[in-house]
Amino acid sequence: MKAKSDWNAGICYAEKKAAEQAEQNKAIEIALKMKQKGTSNEDLAELTGLTIKEIEKL
Repeated sequence: MKAKSDWNAGICYAEKKAAEQAEQNKAIEIALKMKQKGTSNEDLAELTGLTIKEIEKL
């Protein structure tokens, strides 16, 4: 029974991490498009939740 519980916990953790990564990827995609249109790094950080350092790397 514990093995099944551990397995389920592992699956839930992996699903959560995948969802977080998908959200991060979407924020980066949006930031890239907005940056190409001249949006400031400060505005990008506020609107996407990315850090200034993350945006500067784009």
